[in-house]
Amino acid sequence: MNRISYFPKRICMVLLCLGILNALAIPISHALPPGFAVYFNDAQHSDPNGIDTALVDFIDSAHFTIDAAFYSIDRIVIVEALINAIDRVGIENIRVITDYDNRNMNGCQRLISAGITVIDETWDETIFPPAAANIHSHNKFCVVDGTKVWTGSYNITNSGTIYNNNHAVAIDCSTLAEAYLAEFNEMWGNESGQPGTCHFSTSKETQYFHSHTCNGVPVEIYFSPTQDPYPNRAMDVIQSLITSAQSSVYFCMFAFTSYTIADKIIKAHQNPAVTVQGVMDDLQAGYSSSQYDTLIREGVQVKLDSEVDPHGNLLHHKFAVMDHDGSESAVITGSYNWSEAAQHTNDENSIFIFDSEVAGLFYREFYRCYYGTYPGPQLPGIDIQANETVYYGGNFMRVWTAIENPGESNSVDEYIILDLGELFGSDRFYFWPSWSKDVDYLRLYLHEGEQLEQEIFNFLLPYPLPAGGPFTIWAAFLDPGTSQLVGDYDFVRFSFK
Repeated sequence: MNRISYFPKRICMVLLCLGILNALAIPISHALPPGFAVYFNDAQHSDPNGIDTALVDFIDSAHFTIDAAFYSIDRIVIVEALINAIDRVGIENIRVITDYDNRNMNGCQRLISAGITVIDETWDETIFPPAAANIHSHNKFCVVDGTKVWTGSYNITNSGTIYNNNHAVAIDCSTLAEAYLAEFNEMWGNESGQPGTCHFSTSKETQYFHSHTCNGVPVEIYFSPTQDPYPNRAMDVIQSLITSAQSSVYFCMFAFTSYTIADKIIKAHQNPAVTVQGVMDDLQAGYSSSQYDTLIREGVQVKLDSEVDPHGNLLHHKFAVMDHDGSESAVITGSYNWSEAAQHTNDENSIFIFDSEVAGLFYREFYRCYYGTYPGPQLPGIDIQANETVYYGGNFMRVWTAIENPGESNSVDEYIILDLGELFGSDRFYFWPSWSKDVDYLRLYLHEGEQLEQEIFNFLLPYPLPAGGPFTIWAAFLDPGTSQLVGDYDFVRFSFK
């Protein structure tokens, strides 16, 4: 399921333009501040067409420069987006940093073969490969044109896209981007072009430009590692936000080994005015260094991701949300696990966003990870999937929907719309099941607890095949009586080569 914040707006605009949706009843519950986007993949559905597509769009928006620092690089559509950008921005303006342990991944090697310079922490002359086993370039951020930032927990791999729970935020904010670029440049050892004298881990200088205002939203960033005292360390700021929470602390954390953060979580739990709940990854919680047993022993409401049905392979999130329903909301995100390694050895970024709408989206994702469903009424869900994102002549093409109705029996109008973009001018929308330009839909009566799978495409493509795309198939449920969006909405993108 594509839990992407802009999608409700986009599907509403498509349906509005086609005269399908009631213009007075567009249910966008979280109107994010200008320049902000929040992305969640839903590993419960193994949907390969969500967060990776958003990052491709982010990279495709670059006109001048792309500076990417990712722990691991292997998702083919993202690798292709970086390679395709060579002709647009120039190969010398694409700079990539990864982790030494992961530079042999196929995706990373494809970038190198294409002529893109990729460095890792061993380019710092003080860090030799044996030492790199304990020092990781663990960032997951990208800056385009020196004006926009992408960051979060998302490793750009197949598992990070399809199987593990992840998130990302994209912020259009030049001062924030400048701060991220300053950190990137220190690791790169140069402000542009080829690498210079690289500095990673503890050889970096501390960045002091923490506070920013992005379209009216206060944002703070901290880079690790640093030995500087509070308020220049992410770990101290995390503890301060937990301590100052007035009503709630909710967290989803992959690796949680910091005893000092655990102590603050326990103290917040002991405050009767504050609700504290968390979800931790089952695998990581099994290690002796994990704080999971300590939190459970102290009565903190913490679940393992394996206790929640359904769930992905790994709970790879690294976020917390405080006071999501109040005026002092805060979100902690970035690449930073709650661990000593994140603070003292690994290259990391932590971003703190003080906005109630952003906090509301992260709370919604926490709720899903903790309870296995979203808050509010249990409405029908539709999940549209494709067996590939790029098709070639002679390939088998299959697109299908999976429908689930966890709530009461009800009728819905199912709209599935093929959007060919500008390929055929203004007549670009075609409706399933007739695949005509005339508005068409399928009225369904969904029984309580019903699950249904439908074929949309299922055929062998002709060979040769003309190149085209990307194309989009939108899927949405509307109430037959009110023409309001009800339940879920989804989309899948694909192209031909």
